[in-house]
Amino acid sequence: MRPVALLAVGWALACRPQFVEVDGTEFAFGSYVRIRVLAEARAVAETALARAFAEVHRLDTLWSAFLPTSEVAGVNRNRGQAVRAETRELVDRALDVCREVDGALDVTILPVAEAWGFRDERYRVPDPAELAAALEPVDFRQVELSGDSLWLTGAAQLDLGAVAVGAAVDRAVGLLKEAGAKEGLVDAGGDIRVFGDRVWRIGIQNPRGRGVIRVHQLRDRAVSTSGDYQKYFERDGRRYHHIFDPRTGYPADGRTSVTVFAPTAFEADAYATAAFVLGPQAAEDVFVLHPDIGAVFLEEDDGSLREVTVGRIE
Repeated sequence: MRPVALLAVGWALACRPQFVEVDGTEFAFGSYVRIRVLAEARAVAETALARAFAEVHRLDTLWSAFLPTSEVAGVNRNRGQAVRAETRELVDRALDVCREVDGALDVTILPVAEAWGFRDERYRVPDPAELAAALEPVDFRQVELSGDSLWLTGAAQLDLGAVAVGAAVDRAVGLLKEAGAKEGLVDAGGDIRVFGDRVWRIGIQNPRGRGVIRVHQLRDRAVSTSGDYQKYFERDGRRYHHIFDPRTGYPADGRTSVTVFAPTAFEADAYATAAFVLGPQAAEDVFVLHPDIGAVFLEEDDGSLREVTVGRIE
């Protein structure tokens, strides 16, 4: 799970007096999850908050590739098994994106991440033979859904890290609304979704310094950032980060961060990873099919940051 890359820097409008706000933070998906809820009564807001956090924790136990008792770990261990409907739905949607971006997002990238040491945090640069062996089973086409079961062919290993947090944020928002929340924000380590009529000010973090470099107005939308500064190590003056190009097995280069704005947190999460690998031009071709999605790319150019915007941002 990536560290916070987007900062909720405040309300664009003053809080409405008829709404009571409840705010909570808990740890899930390897990061801190903050939920802010506004409702017409404190009891409603508190109940909504508790239900949302319970759902986030439940999904974490289902979708983590690193928790031995999770459904994802079970699928990897058994090469297939029956899974819950929400897991099947997430994998189905993720595979749709994998196909759409021609593998720039791949939910079987886990062996490559392990080869670079990002699973056990014993970072290393793999030799070409080791990397080729790790890359060989990476192919999202080896993930199959059949009835209520999820199967892996070949030596594929499933990792939903690029999509699970966004999906969990969306489900938390859905529960908040069902419980009577009128407005609010769910921020899971930088995967953010806001709902209701309120306009929020969301800042894009400076990937090479402190503070934010751009502030956006966000209303009833989601946003997520992928960046080379979130998880990385350096060897011989070169930075190696955790966003891998599934076609090469090496960290994708050419960009420092990509921030995606979308109707749902799942879309923002998935397309942020894919866009980081694709680059602005190829990402723009994808977003033509999604007029409600856009991205802000930050690229280094002679020591300074260059901004490229594609698609719909606000």
